[in-house]
Amino acid sequence: MTANGSGAPLRSEFERVAGWNPLGDQPLEPRVVEELRLDDYLYRSFIRDGAVVTLYIGYYHTAGKVGAAHDPLVCFNGQGWRITGRSKGQLSLAGSPELRVNYSSMIVERDGQREQIVYWFQTNGKTAATTLAQKVHMVQDRLFGSGENNAFVRISTPVAGDSTARPLERITHFVEAFYPSFHRYAAGAGPLETR
Repeated sequence: MTANGSGAPLRSEFERVAGWNPLGDQPLEPRVVEELRLDDYLYRSFIRDGAVVTLYIGYYHTAGKVGAAHDPLVCFNGQGWRITGRSKGQLSLAGSPELRVNYSSMIVERDGQREQIVYWFQTNGKTAATTLAQKVHMVQDRLFGSGENNAFVRISTPVAGDSTARPLERITHFVEAFYPSFHRYAAGAGPLETR
């Protein structure tokens, strides 16, 4: 599978993220790939200073697949996770001030396991916290001929004890390292995201 038309699959394009060491990939079952209508995907964990984050990207080549990704609110509830601490936000990247990531966040818990989840929907060079906003971006991009690349990005990390500040900070550091490269990958030759 390849992703953005460059011929470079996500798994090779993002083998490394600066400052983070890869721990290995988690393959998806063929039926899951088919159900999600994936053109490409990456499901890989990374570690830095003993802290682990897991990155999942479901990638699509065409506008017709916008909305194919399942919102985690549906998936995690359906798998028996309890969802708390839901919020939305915008992350401005310190190292790339022209880039901003609009995201949704939540804590999920099941069988004593707690995780912080941050996710967003990507349309070419734009991010959205919801699928509705992603669809609006895609309509705009199609009107202006900006391409049809779109993706769902989810980053998770364990929550130890009652503190959620450190896991969110860990994800923020990972996004700082990962997103500029992913933005270029998804946007192709398009302009940098400035809103």
